[in-house]
Amino acid sequence: MVYVFGIVGFLGGFAAGVFVIGQILRGRSRTELIQNKSLRWTYGLMVWVLAGLGAWAGVWLYAQT
Repeated sequence: MVYVFGIVGFLGGFAAGVFVIGQILRGRSRTELIQNKSLRWTYGLMVWVLAGLGAWAGVWLYAQT
């Protein structure tokens, strides 16, 4: 059962991360997003960190029950 909580937390964190970078990068053009390689590490890493935090939160929530 802990796996279910972890996976749901991971997917929720990933979705939250994609939503957050979507809001942050809204004003940038498609060309700028494709050409600026430094954005990949900054915002791509942020999505994975939020996904990891979501998985941790899911497992923590399971442990609290």
